[in-house]
Amino acid sequence: MSHHHHRKDYASIFKERSLRSIKLRHKTDKWLKLSLFVLALLMVLLVCAAYLFG
Repeated sequence: MSHHHHRKDYASIFKERSLRSIKLRHKTDKWLKLSLFVLALLMVLLVCAAYLFG
């Protein structure tokens, strides 16, 4: 009985760890998309400025 409980603990630890890594990945994905969006916006603004003032 105690052996089964031990296996359950391992499973819960693994689940917790994987959930944490998934959350971390979501956070980094969000920042990556945001930075790419900002970069694209800056490029568009630079092109517009070069077109208007160039």
